Amino acid sequence: MAAELPQELLAKLAGQVVQDPGVPVFNPTVSAWQEPAHPLAVVQSEQLPQLIDVAIIGSGITGCSAAKTVLENHLGRDRSVTIFEARSLTTGATSRNGGFLLSHAPQFHGRFADAFGPEAANEISRFCERTLDEIRRVAKAENLDSISEIREVTTVATFEDEEGFAEACRSIRMFEEAVPGKKEKYTIIDGATAEKQFNFKKSKGALTVESHVFWPYKLVTNLLQRLLERYPDRFSVETQTPVTSITVSVDSNASYPYVLNTPRGTVRAAKVFHCANAFTGHLLPKLRGPLFPCRLTMSTQKPGPQWGNRANSWLFHTKQDYDPETTLVEQGLYWMQQNAETGDLFVGGDRQRLDDFLSSDDSVISADSVGNLMSLLPKRIFDKGWTNPVTNETLSAGTSLHRIWSGIIGMTADQLPIVGSVPVSFSDRNIEGGEWIAAGFNGYGMCQAWLSGEAIARMALGEPKPEWLPDVYLSSEKRLTDKTMGPGAALESFFNR
Repeated sequence: MAAELPQELLAKLAGQVVQDPGVPVFNPTVSAWQEPAHPLAVVQSEQLPQLIDVAIIGSGITGCSAAKTVLENHLGRDRSVTIFEARSLTTGATSRNGGFLLSHAPQFHGRFADAFGPEAANEISRFCERTLDEIRRVAKAENLDSISEIREVTTVATFEDEEGFAEACRSIRMFEEAVPGKKEKYTIIDGATAEKQFNFKKSKGALTVESHVFWPYKLVTNLLQRLLERYPDRFSVETQTPVTSITVSVDSNASYPYVLNTPRGTVRAAKVFHCANAFTGHLLPKLRGPLFPCRLTMSTQKPGPQWGNRANSWLFHTKQDYDPETTLVEQGLYWMQQNAETGDLFVGGDRQRLDDFLSSDDSVISADSVGNLMSLLPKRIFDKGWTNPVTNETLSAGTSLHRIWSGIIGMTADQLPIVGSVPVSFSDRNIEGGEWIAAGFNGYGMCQAWLSGEAIARMALGEPKPEWLPDVYLSSEKRLTDKTMGPGAALESFFNR
């Protein structure tokens, strides 16, 4: 699709892909997931620690996992850990998404097999399933499964186009054959049956699968609170403390060579973990392009009068569409789940201008996205549920919108996360094994981020690569310099997400 764009627009988009994402803006839109704010939302030490064994940039699910692993691992029993957060606690992508505990890998299995080979696809699928299991295990072990509102649902994925549905079915069957214990996990439903059973206005087919949803902000913030209580002498969290730059100085203290500069002063660290996802390119400029930000939109809406409260989550697949006159792009995927207590619908997805997508500013919401989400459910997707009980007419757009916000996902040109040691050629800080990265989850962080954070923590402590971490995720120089990670490939990745 990128080849169809005017050269002037292509040049503009290519420039956006490689631009500095900066540090997260201080005044982002407020996500409904972040209300009410956690009591430690703006936690800080009175003074920044001067020497840190492990500095983690980002307080989302990846940074939380990495911190927990270092603090609890026998190899890290004497290591000090500090998380740096540019704004309030866990206010990035972790608390701006759909709250799904569902793997994207089954529907991508065929694509991954075609691009990276069958065994790599199998590794990715198994890794994502393992990550979901681990999140639920940790939540239960910490007695946080209830407060995090982890609950079982049936996910219904519907497709508006036959080609997309056929490819999804191909991938699902490949996944079920490749991953032990997943045989017939998915149910495939024809379009006519899907329309009748789920009241879709238009469906060429649907998939259903048993999965889970949850409240990510509550899980991560409460885990961080537990870690602060258990390791008060070794662990700190510094919110509203963006790391603006990193330099190296071995003259005065070679054991802590990294100098992290923040508005509150400088600190020295022995190791640095980059867990800021889409914003990583600010501190690692050579990753701009292979890793780039994409802004998407979420909302909470009141359901229609006939909707009720259902034990479902939903994925609505549309055929990606581009209007050359307006440069509006239909992203191709919408998602929805329902809060079990309030009945609120959490609905996300986009139809907006191309250049509005490629942004790291989540203080802004595209007007096109707002208009689209306000009318999506009653006007386009569902045939029943949003009718006026008196007139029997479909309710007008905008009557159900409660809150709307934007969020920044980290995308990669090859659509895989970047996990592992940062090559010296990419950091330009001549220290091997000092910097680590887990970022670029392409909008599917809940089934990849937790174990990615754990993996870099283990490897940084001296353990070998976990056998469950897919080799194709590794941050090798060969991978990051391959043509498949260039700006052109990045644009194609965006269109094929």
